[in-house]
Amino acid sequence: MANLSVNVGGLKMKNPVMIASSPLTAKIELLKEAEDNGAAAVSIKHAMMQQKFKARPRWYFNRNIGIVVSGDPRLEPEYACELVAKAKRETGLTIVCNMSGAPGRLETWGQLASMLEQAGADGIELNFNCPNLLSAEIKTAVQGANLGADPEACSIVVAEVKKAVKIPIIAKLNTEGGMTMKVAKACQESGADIMNIHASFRAAPGINIYDGGKFLFPGTSKGNFGGHTGVWSRMITNRFIADIARALPGHALIGGSGLEKWDQIIECIMFGAQSVQICTSVLHKGFSIIPPIVKGISDFMDRQGYETLESIRGLSLNYITEPSQMEYSDVAAVIDTGVCTGCKLCTRMPTCIAIDYNEKVKKCEVTREKCLGCGLCAGVCPNNAISMKIA
Repeated sequence: MANLSVNVGGLKMKNPVMIASSPLTAKIELLKEAEDNGAAAVSIKHAMMQQKFKARPRWYFNRNIGIVVSGDPRLEPEYACELVAKAKRETGLTIVCNMSGAPGRLETWGQLASMLEQAGADGIELNFNCPNLLSAEIKTAVQGANLGADPEACSIVVAEVKKAVKIPIIAKLNTEGGMTMKVAKACQESGADIMNIHASFRAAPGINIYDGGKFLFPGTSKGNFGGHTGVWSRMITNRFIADIARALPGHALIGGSGLEKWDQIIECIMFGAQSVQICTSVLHKGFSIIPPIVKGISDFMDRQGYETLESIRGLSLNYITEPSQMEYSDVAAVIDTGVCTGCKLCTRMPTCIAIDYNEKVKKCEVTREKCLGCGLCAGVCPNNAISMKIA
């Protein structure tokens, strides 16, 4: 049987599944439920040394797209420390603490990290993803910008926390500012043991077009553009995972966004992640999705003959190349007439002249000489009746 255990920059986990910092990790009862369903680790809900206002949960959720979070309560330091201590006493989970310091007080990052370490935390996750205004002590050319978009500012924070704790430090990176790679390298140079990457962008919620365009956050017609995660972001996250894995070869890397199934986690690992964080799918469907994920990973490893997750880490990096270096085989679409239902969806693609509907047999068919081999039809077909074959 395959060994699913991983050592991610000093964080030891029985499998690669970790629950991301969120309302799912704000109560001991939820942490126990996560463990009972097979999760190996959790990142405790974002703890802040100072909160300027008390947010209340206000989310816009669309099951086909994902979630936009306008407001969500953060944890006070004392509560976070108590939660960590309880989790260490009452569970066998690997406990990571997502946190940030107080604006204008750089030293508070180290102070809070030290408090959490003393409470029993196994790792510290520096939140460079949520909007953190730069501290006054951090003199850079982008004062007032998001902390996670400034390599120098993130480097200074990592160094401050590195002085304060001995446990692994995770830099949870921001993908919105276009500085992700520079920030990752700066954090590595300052001592961050692990990078955590997921594509989360500020986005608008749904609006009521029949009521003046008011936001559809429950209980309020106003709101902020919030962090947006969900199924849409999975492939974007894989791109960032691959970019960092190539730029920082061998460096510990956690990734994932919009993950719901075991094969999607295998994809993340093949792009370079060692473990993954999941959230939105659990919020939507419950912790019960975790057992089939863990079993699916194990079964896949056994079927394919892989003994460890490290043996598949980064396999897809071998296939990344520049557009000018791509090699093309002549391929064409082939329709399995035994599966084709004649729905005609593939005939409606405006750019395709190769597929027609045969009225006699009530099936679609391909004129191979006209097929460009683009592959769009294979994705359009709802029954997976189309495949691409060497012409």
